[in-house]
Amino acid sequence: MHRYLRRCLLLTIAAGLAVPLSLTSSATATTAVSVRTVAHQVRTSTLAAGATQTLRLPSAAHDIAVHWRGAPNARVVVSLGDAAGRFGPAVDAGRDEVGEQRGNGRTYGALLAAHGAVAARVTTDRAVHDLAVLGLADGQRVTRQVSGVAAAVAAVSQPPVLSRAQWGADESLRFDSTGAEIFPPAFYTTKKLIVHHTAGANNDPDPAATIRSIYYYHAVTQGWGDIGYNFLIDETGRIYEGRHSRDYPAGVVPSGDNAAGQGVTGAHTGGWNSGTVGVALLGTLTDRDATAAARDSLTSFLAWEADRNAIDPKATSTFVNPVSGATITTANIAGHRDYASTECPGGVFYASLPALRTAVADRIAGTPGSTPPPPDTTAPTTPNGLTAVGGYRSVALSWAASTDNVAVTGYAVARSTKSATTGFTQVATTTVTTWTNGGLGKGKRYWYRVRATDAAGNVSAWSAVVSGDAA
Repeated sequence: MHRYLRRCLLLTIAAGLAVPLSLTSSATATTAVSVRTVAHQVRTSTLAAGATQTLRLPSAAHDIAVHWRGAPNARVVVSLGDAAGRFGPAVDAGRDEVGEQRGNGRTYGALLAAHGAVAARVTTDRAVHDLAVLGLADGQRVTRQVSGVAAAVAAVSQPPVLSRAQWGADESLRFDSTGAEIFPPAFYTTKKLIVHHTAGANNDPDPAATIRSIYYYHAVTQGWGDIGYNFLIDETGRIYEGRHSRDYPAGVVPSGDNAAGQGVTGAHTGGWNSGTVGVALLGTLTDRDATAAARDSLTSFLAWEADRNAIDPKATSTFVNPVSGATITTANIAGHRDYASTECPGGVFYASLPALRTAVADRIAGTPGSTPPPPDTTAPTTPNGLTAVGGYRSVALSWAASTDNVAVTGYAVARSTKSATTGFTQVATTTVTTWTNGGLGKGKRYWYRVRATDAAGNVSAWSAVVSGDAA
């Protein structure tokens, strides 16, 4: 089965970030581009203990997630396959931390970077029922108008935030077939700040697409009606608006509040969503810390939230849930695991929270040493393992992913029709580690090389040259 989903990408993005143009109470409108994204879901009724089954998607996926009924302790592993029938290593399906709170009898695996996969080979250590593989990828674009009312100003400057329209949120996913909002916004004074990790892929070349996948997974597959996190931060330090609060005009930075300055309730920490703001760092921080850029943006964001809500970033206090009346005593800036039995936000990053609280306090006070890190000048590593496989009037390329101190954002492909040393021109860019050059001359030889780019614009050296013959 498949469904076409509209996603939005604001035309007025400059350098990937929203830049405040003015702060006014009047409503304005701007043109945005909606991207129709294809979601495919394939199912099997039962997968026996120790059994393996391959489920095939009708088109390539950017992200894949596996979910099933019951069996919350099952160890499910997944190997992703490409169009040529090659399967990668088996990886644990993991768990989605927002899905763990759903309480609907299903077990939701984590979102896995698919890199164009069209098949998933699934194995389980115990019987599971109604197992589904969900694949997500972007598609066709159309235009729409967005408008809203400006937000208020805080004493500590708010860092730039990409709006939902800018990262491509399909607002129709928040409504049911009758037009009713599935998760209507509720607002309460923010008292606590909770940090998460998404437990997804590190070195993500397309974080906005990943956030669109998280949004669909939370809003539709899990049935929340919206993305669970209030805000998200990628490895390059870009901050994204998460949970919908209200519409904002072009150039106004989303605050996640109502007009009275109260924060919208998300779905990031079961039992403690009202009166808290949940911010998630993209990636898995179990065995590695957040990047310097992500940590700096998180520090600025938390300083802004803490300052405007009179939250002491270094204090511990008792919090009263404004809805249920339940109480809990935690640090004012805490990890998800301080509220629930979870590994989130990752062991290595969690251990750095005391330093984060100090950095937030310093940022509020304007203490020297709390300034942003220097610009990134480190280039990604050179792509290696480049291969070229000839096909009918085509050559298919694949290579191993480069690494970077922040994040690799894409690859450039250059081709020569002359030799391995001369005549190269760039013919494509891609965010994945495969690319097929079609429409080639029969029986002709072509030479290729690739290089990587990071978010700061640093480029790697060109890879070794390979050749391929079009049949």
